[in-house]
Amino acid sequence: MSTATLNNLLEYLYGTLSRSDMRWVADHLMERANREEDYDLKPYTMEEINAMLDAAEADIAAGRTTPHEESMRQARERIARKARMERKESVTAEAV
Repeated sequence: MSTATLNNLLEYLYGTLSRSDMRWVADHLMERANREEDYDLKPYTMEEINAMLDAAEADIAAGRTTPHEESMRQARERIARKARMERKESVTAEAV
């Protein structure tokens, strides 16, 4: 993001947030920034990529994989289960 865009965002926040809200946002941004530093990604080497491919091919050859149809069935079940839970929560919230 450009410096100008960041400055505009800051000016907007200065004009809309109270001091306590600014502290809250700052604390949460710092917490997130510090946490993400722990998980900086590094590129894989070609040796690592080839080893992962070899392992995947060995799993396929040994039958240690889930067929596409089964994966899709499981995904549809999870989506349907989540939709049912959201509908139930919506009905419960409306009743309250």
